[in-house]
Amino acid sequence: MPRFALLLSFLSLVATAAAQEAATATHPAATLGLADHITWRSDGAEIYDKGPQRTKAKTPRQQLLDEACATAKQEGKLVMWYVYRILEKGLGGRQMYRSPVLDLYMQQVVFGDPDVSELLQTSFVPVRCICDQELSDRYAIKPLDHVEPVIVFLDGDGKIVHLVERIRTFHGQWFADLCVRVLEHARIERKADGVDGQRKAGLWRQALATASGVADKDADDWLQIAHLQRLLRLPEQAFDSIAKAEAALAAANPANTGRRRGRRPDKLLGDVLCEKGLLLTVTGDPVGAQPWLEQASRSGAARAPEAGYWHALNLLRLGDEAGAMRRFQVVANQHPATLWGKRARANTLLGPDDRPLGAAFTGFESIAWLPDAAWQGLPRDTRWAGAALAPKPMARIAVTFLLAQQRDDGGFTDSRYAYWPSSEITPNVWVAITAIAATALLEYRPMFPELQPRIDDAVARAERFLLDPKRLNRGANEDCYSDAYRLMFFARRANAVDGAAKEPFVAHMNTIVADAAKGQKASGFWAHEYENAFATGAVLQELLVARQAGATVPSEVTDRAAAALLSARLKNGTYVYGGSAGEGAQTGLKDASGRMPVCEGTLLLLGRSDLDKVRFALENFWAHMHNLERVRRNDFHSDGELGGFFFWHSVFHASETVRLLPEAEQQAHWPKFLALIASIPEMDGSFLDSHELGRSYGTAMALLTLKNAASFE
Repeated sequence: MPRFALLLSFLSLVATAAAQEAATATHPAATLGLADHITWRSDGAEIYDKGPQRTKAKTPRQQLLDEACATAKQEGKLVMWYVYRILEKGLGGRQMYRSPVLDLYMQQVVFGDPDVSELLQTSFVPVRCICDQELSDRYAIKPLDHVEPVIVFLDGDGKIVHLVERIRTFHGQWFADLCVRVLEHARIERKADGVDGQRKAGLWRQALATASGVADKDADDWLQIAHLQRLLRLPEQAFDSIAKAEAALAAANPANTGRRRGRRPDKLLGDVLCEKGLLLTVTGDPVGAQPWLEQASRSGAARAPEAGYWHALNLLRLGDEAGAMRRFQVVANQHPATLWGKRARANTLLGPDDRPLGAAFTGFESIAWLPDAAWQGLPRDTRWAGAALAPKPMARIAVTFLLAQQRDDGGFTDSRYAYWPSSEITPNVWVAITAIAATALLEYRPMFPELQPRIDDAVARAERFLLDPKRLNRGANEDCYSDAYRLMFFARRANAVDGAAKEPFVAHMNTIVADAAKGQKASGFWAHEYENAFATGAVLQELLVARQAGATVPSEVTDRAAAALLSARLKNGTYVYGGSAGEGAQTGLKDASGRMPVCEGTLLLLGRSDLDKVRFALENFWAHMHNLERVRRNDFHSDGELGGFFFWHSVFHASETVRLLPEAEQQAHWPKFLALIASIPEMDGSFLDSHELGRSYGTAMALLTLKNAASFE
């Protein structure tokens, strides 16, 4: 290469690097500093959602971990290696293309938790480092077998003590408790003096014993005891300790308040009320918590920013999205340098998908205590721990969770599913998911009489959302799904009533059918991003449901769709990924396993298939379920043409197809669906596939599938 060309190439590389550095500095996530309070040993890499990808290590990664392990051995600690990205030759980390979203959730909710922070600084050597090819080979942390975020606990010799991956339930206290269990499992000897030192080291029971042994306790002592009892999940004792702290503050003698730490009684009262509100929140009473958190947030106490944050999060859990945003903004503006101010700012600052960067508005910030089994043993990931639940109690947890996800406008809008470079499809996604969630609530209304007032209100508000034309972005991707699932909702509304009461629902369906017909491509396919069989099968399935419920669905629409599906079907019974099958097209049975049942089932209803083909599609679906479930929590195409975002789409529509079989044959499938659903809830009882689609979508789809499969006797 000529010398001048070399110079130009060099200058180009310098300019590119400078541009990346500038972009990194201005990416909204780069300004948060959520985990800066932790003394990380870092490889110096930075990856941002739809931003610069700087993966080159400033320090060789093997050396970084070896040095951390040496320090841990010398100081009698463990290494906590946080893997926010896995890179491996041949895959390139493509199992996750939005891992920075989850990295930010970890920073905000987990590492931003004060008790987690104390533990990491005191009893661990924290390392933030990408798992590259060399580390992947060394520790056998392989893509698909492991999915980000991953936490690896190493001893001083560099051996894995424990590993937890596919973290999708973000819960600060749970992670702190897990760290303590790992320390105990590894028999790490921790010595600490005083209540504060013991608490920071994770010696919570010892700290409680020390604090309880103090004579003539003042309000500050009782507050410290209540904090430890909350960490140990002893709510009754914690409430009693808070009452004693309040009594001490109300006593006539001011010296009986916070004398050991020189704290003013009015400021200490704010901290006591914050602890009271937090305890009510974690034990499942956000309404009862709000007055105390409100008062504490305005007290000027040390924990006022924390109280304001929990108050905002409870507002969100109670459906007041606008109120929550305002309160988060107040905390961020009034306390910008505090941990809680930074966490609040993450929930107000928009990312490149035009959604808040933080975990709160997507439903990924958990605070209420998880079921008892989640606090036991050393879990490998964040799926349901302990014995599988029976269908009805499993459904009740999921329905209750779903009700809490609805926002004040009636929508279930926690998804941040978007194509790039814009979020133009997000409104259509929200409409589709709101229809799915409202349908699920309708289905379970008769089963839970005690929830019927809440369900009725939720369904009414969701229906107004679904009928509001300004909620849609017509002509953008995913509007075919907004049509399909609104038809599903209104068909079930129509089927639940008789006579004239059906008419408004049929009218709504007819309007949606007309819109869906306009969106059908000349080829007969519908497109979510591109023309394909799986979107066409889903739309066609719900069009036929609407027809059965009384809607007018033109035969030319269904005939063209059937012809399109047939054009995508290969001789081996598979359907190609996109559009019609060209000459020489090939698709494996694994890659097509999720889309075959819905496509074959709709063709059967139209007389263009037969039961043997449907049986084969379902057999193939179950034969490759392990592949589908393996990538369920991925957010990109993995294992060929599979991807997490296909999981519930495939499972729900397959369960609808099973209902087309003779009743005797159906009975062989339902136990498989039940076993699958019972094995994959998150620790809080919600359901997920790709995190982009969100908890409302996964939970509602699981509920609808469960309703098909279970007898609920």
